[in-house]
Amino acid sequence: MLEGATAGIVTSLEDPYSRYLEKSQWEELQLQLNAEFGGIGVYLVEADEGKLTIVSPIKGTPAERAGLRNGDIVTQINGTSTYGMSQEDAVQLMRGDPGTQLEMMVYRPEEGREIEFKIIREIINVPSVEDKMVHQEPLLGYIKLNMFHARSAQEMATSLNKMESQRIEGLILDLRDNGGGDFDAAVSIADLFLDEGEVVSIRDARGRETVHKSYAGSISIPLVVLVNKNSASASEILAGALQDNHRAVLVGEKTFGKGLVQTVYPLADGGALKLTTQKYFTPDGTDINEIGINPDIVAQNADTSDQDLQLERGIEYLQEKTS
Repeated sequence: MLEGATAGIVTSLEDPYSRYLEKSQWEELQLQLNAEFGGIGVYLVEADEGKLTIVSPIKGTPAERAGLRNGDIVTQINGTSTYGMSQEDAVQLMRGDPGTQLEMMVYRPEEGREIEFKIIREIINVPSVEDKMVHQEPLLGYIKLNMFHARSAQEMATSLNKMESQRIEGLILDLRDNGGGDFDAAVSIADLFLDEGEVVSIRDARGRETVHKSYAGSISIPLVVLVNKNSASASEILAGALQDNHRAVLVGEKTFGKGLVQTVYPLADGGALKLTTQKYFTPDGTDINEIGINPDIVAQNADTSDQDLQLERGIEYLQEKTS
């Protein structure tokens, strides 16, 4: 009864990001932030009209092996319709003990049909950072940041040190389809790229402001940041900081537009309240909530093609910059 009353109060706030988390949901959120869980290995976002859409099946996971694709719309999970379902509730249904089977129905827009998948769950260890070289002469590095969690800043620093030792001349940081995560991780990663300067400011309901700044000492090579409509929250904090400080050029599409910060308050019943407590602003004082961040160079990938035009445009820019 108390759970229902609490959930009702939160719903009355009419804030899509504030909600009551049952015990199992709170435990699930903590698992996500620790980046290890039993599941199939996909990221979900609530896209147009609340459709639960798959982005970036994680390499080497059951989801990738089964053939799930970026852009697939999840319509059923274990026989339960996803109509009106939140992203958090859908993720909870998809998680489970390793070795158990998950049944999913997805609608694939480019084929105009629904497809059934039966996938065996495994332990998923999510690498928040993946790196590689994408071009020789000039030598250009590429880092994909999948999510922001407690270890992300250290993982990013390790990748940057490795690439600096190989004497890269430019770097592409990929924030596409990264829906955010840990606020402090975003600030710490921005500090790796910025010398002294503002990263982000946050204001609470009373107008009290806290400014987060970077410290001296950073990697100084030319930098491109790839963004798209699914780059949200912590991704926008990082992208906005690098753009406003003229440290990077943003390539891709306008970002999602989530400029709110949530705080989680654990409750005695084992659940938690996840409430919007602050709004954040980029270093130039821009409120991006429900607006997003415009890229410096617009580039769009076609849904029907495997060609990564956004990455190619980023490489072209760095070639021009380093020539």
